Amino acid sequence: MTPGSVVPAFLDPDNVATAWALSYRDLCVRDVLTAGRIYRDGGGELRALTGAGGIPTNRNKACRDFLDNTDGEWLWFIDTDMGFSDDIVEQLVTAADPVERPVMGGLCFAALRPKTGEHPLRAQRYLIQPTVYAYVDEGGDVGFRPILDYPRDTVCRVSATGAACLLIHRDTLAKVRAEHGDAWFDPMVHPTGLKGRPRTFSEDLSFCVRLAALDVPVHVNTAAKTTHAKGFLYLDEETFTAQQAAIG
Repeated sequence: MTPGSVVPAFLDPDNVATAWALSYRDLCVRDVLTAGRIYRDGGGELRALTGAGGIPTNRNKACRDFLDNTDGEWLWFIDTDMGFSDDIVEQLVTAADPVERPVMGGLCFAALRPKTGEHPLRAQRYLIQPTVYAYVDEGGDVGFRPILDYPRDTVCRVSATGAACLLIHRDTLAKVRAEHGDAWFDPMVHPTGLKGRPRTFSEDLSFCVRLAALDVPVHVNTAAKTTHAKGFLYLDEETFTAQQAAIG
């Protein structure tokens, strides 16, 4: 293992967002000129062509290839519809720690359809929510709830986060492998988590469930900001803050 080294991993359907391409280019240039965490002797990146149905399989493949075929200390998942600063890897690695903070996420946002009545003009409305989650177990509802008032510009411990921008230490992946085999991101089902009915967790939340069972803490550095490209819409902290102000 090369201390401080980072191996990026990304899944894509044979195309990437412009925001990601430009961000990744700038990050690579910075890395070559400064820390050399990614582009170094023996370094590189992991990529898998992936449709929507293959995400868990190929996240698992990235973890397996990272452990078996690289000498990297940290695996960095970065989805190809994200934009980010050229120093985001430094922000994540600096905030992380192999023992105390072995899983460190960046600040990401998702678009979720609210559980309200249908729009009168049949439009689909969505809300932007941070992928910063607290565990919930109440009234037969077992799962994760977005923390809308997350601490700004700091490192905070969370119950779960997404894998769109996620740094994971090698020892943590080995620990999960020892317990579950090469099934880091296989979706898990809570038999009664949806008010008495089965609830299937997404692949990234399932990974966090496995971490919790092994007493591995999950953190998010909310100063490590990203933007999430959704066609003409970008999901980021600025847009989320404006939404929350409008909601009141």
